[in-house]
Amino acid sequence: MQITEILTDHTLMALDLRSTADYPIRFYLDIMDQFDQAGIHWHWHPEVEFNVITRGKIEYYVENEHHTLSAGQGIFKNANILHMAQPALETPNAEMFSVILDPVFIAPVQSVIYHKYVAPFLGSQGLRSLLLSPNISWQQEILDTLCQAYDLSQKKTGAYELHIHQLLCRVWQAMAEHIRELPRHDLTAGQRTDQVRAKQMMLFLQTHFREKITLDQVAGAANVSRNTCLTCFRRVLGLSPMEYLITYRLEQAAHLLLTSDLPVAQIADTCGLGDASYFGKLFRRKTNLSPTQYRQHKRTI
Repeated sequence: MQITEILTDHTLMALDLRSTADYPIRFYLDIMDQFDQAGIHWHWHPEVEFNVITRGKIEYYVENEHHTLSAGQGIFKNANILHMAQPALETPNAEMFSVILDPVFIAPVQSVIYHKYVAPFLGSQGLRSLLLSPNISWQQEILDTLCQAYDLSQKKTGAYELHIHQLLCRVWQAMAEHIRELPRHDLTAGQRTDQVRAKQMMLFLQTHFREKITLDQVAGAANVSRNTCLTCFRRVLGLSPMEYLITYRLEQAAHLLLTSDLPVAQIADTCGLGDASYFGKLFRRKTNLSPTQYRQHKRTI
């Protein structure tokens, strides 16, 4: 399955990536150049996710962590973790596939397998993400196994559901056997509070991005001070509220460039980006194309 936009609710939870209760795993092909907003914007979901890069380079952000992944590499992201992705500037045609699964796909919650091998990954959210490198043998095995599972999900031949289940259990087994080697970042109560506040402020920015927004207004959305607002954003996302706002405005502008015939100057004004000249400068910095070039390029794909 291929998607070009991720819809979220008022908490930034993805609405259209959810697996189903009877088969709690989904596979997606993500061609970055075809996303309506020039990438995958910030979101989270209660399922865990694996991504394998199949072409080009992709910039990945998992809360305040930043990774540049190349073809052949992959990443695991834990449940309920904010993340986003965009193509690296030099490879706008970057591509990856995603495997999103509810951990109960591995084993039922009440089972010994779940409590012994699944729950330790999920309980404290200590493991936010894990880079998967082809240079580490057990991680290369995971990457190869994920590729097999993705291929089966597309062909759907034979008892493919059983085979996919076997493959994902093999992936999880490899992670469980190397759990002591995995990076842990156990969240404190303060860090969990930061996550809640950051989501509240991000929602405010997304709701009012067309307007002139002050830092006091952003802080007020989470009932915190200006200083707390700034440090909270830095700790959770690794950027300031205004940097996030500009990025979100550019995403919305990119969407309008592709879905409307509005003049560039009107799009800039609609998205709170000032005049066409300033908008063009910011947009070129993000995409390496002018707004007009971006519109023409995308519409010829």
